[in-house]
Amino acid sequence: MKINLVYLVVVFSVLFLTREVYSQSYLGLNDNYAAILSERGVLYDAWAMSMGNAYSTLGNSYTATLFNPATLATAEKITLTTSVGLNLYRNTTTYLGNELSSLKTQTNLSQFGLVYPIKSDSSGRTFALSFGYNQSKDFNRIIEFEGFNAEGSFVNDLAVNGKNIARNMLLSYPYFDPISGEYFEDKTILNNNLQQKGSLINDGGINNWSAGASYEFANNVFFGASVNYTIGTLQSNREFKETDVNDVYTSAIRTVPDSSLTAGFESFYLNDVVDWTYNGWDGRFGVLYKFFNFIRIGGSVKLPTTYVIIEDHYFTGQSNFSTGYTKTLDAPVVTSEYTITSPFEFTAAASVNLFFVTAAAEVSYTDFTQMRFSGDIDPTVTAAINKQILEKYTQVFNVRAGGEFRLPFTGLSARAGFMYNPSPLADTPMEYDRKILNAGLGISSGEGDLEVNITYSRCWYDEPGEGFGPNVPAIDQSIKIDNIMTSFTVRF
Repeated sequence: MKINLVYLVVVFSVLFLTREVYSQSYLGLNDNYAAILSERGVLYDAWAMSMGNAYSTLGNSYTATLFNPATLATAEKITLTTSVGLNLYRNTTTYLGNELSSLKTQTNLSQFGLVYPIKSDSSGRTFALSFGYNQSKDFNRIIEFEGFNAEGSFVNDLAVNGKNIARNMLLSYPYFDPISGEYFEDKTILNNNLQQKGSLINDGGINNWSAGASYEFANNVFFGASVNYTIGTLQSNREFKETDVNDVYTSAIRTVPDSSLTAGFESFYLNDVVDWTYNGWDGRFGVLYKFFNFIRIGGSVKLPTTYVIIEDHYFTGQSNFSTGYTKTLDAPVVTSEYTITSPFEFTAAASVNLFFVTAAAEVSYTDFTQMRFSGDIDPTVTAAINKQILEKYTQVFNVRAGGEFRLPFTGLSARAGFMYNPSPLADTPMEYDRKILNAGLGISSGEGDLEVNITYSRCWYDEPGEGFGPNVPAIDQSIKIDNIMTSFTVRF
């Protein structure tokens, strides 16, 4: 599933109560907000990742809390697990024929969790509890692009959708009907032939504090449930700059006709920083059946998560003219609060264990058209964005599979896995689907009392271009993500 990594198109109105006092309001939301939070994470522990996260019938560590809590009761000992991960995000953009590559890295404590099994009665059936922390997804991302746009400009779009920003930076002016004297529209002379440069840098992640319980209700039949409290942050720093590199807008041309200070436009810069803090609750139910002790069949249902989001916007900008005049924009922070509800997730899984080989596969179903915005927002705005979600998104089946080979009498094991996550956007080509290959090694001592696993993962996909407005062409992205994760497990 491709995540259509975060771009933030934020428009606000600036009303001149005094020369430098602003009143700001939102004109819309971005459906990508919901997709960012609703897509399934892939970062759990090294053992699960090396098996392509086909873990819903195999898990007996804390990770099972977030896959299928029914499998927790298959644990025979108290189990502690911790994981550390390194993420490398590579993005190659193509913009107006110009290719530009960028790299951003991030290191995380991915997990720390405990499973505590209890033999519940004389029959030896197990009741197990789990508790822990996991960062299932990070928002590590970077986009950089640059090119000469002979046919459009960001200012042209800003004069329509963010007119008072453009006015305040002296890049546009209000036009009045010469006959009636009524306001008609905002105009700008900066329509084309500008060098454009921009970037988007994201940080943050989805952090889960989870607790689970599982019980073997009948011989080889397990039921489990878990509750998950999600907290996290997202900081998105977007920059855009346009420069008159060919001196098209000479000193004889003013961006505001009645202001001599605006003669000879040279450049403008706009910085949009968005800070999210959010939290939410959800639950998961699971079942597992062990058939002849070497075949396992299971499934789980994840309930929707309702995220409460507090969002702060910061805007700064600057316009430069050949007259030596510089106009700056430093708008007040704008804070809003709203909710995003993710869809249900249904998973079916199976695995087989024969001697020293284990194979597993599973499929998850998610209907992304069920994502919803609500909360402290104009109802007409939420109705419009929710309708857009119904039109743009679709249902997807995510497929995960993996296998493990254990070298007898050594404690060594090798694993490989694959994940295929289709794009949640409707009618997109396969290039937009996320393909993830995984490979890992493990070593355990004694009866598995100490276990170390390491995994390498490579994800690749293309992504629809970031949008900065109708007059800024799409920025095509080719993305490769490498994850290296190490996990340590102790059983006693």
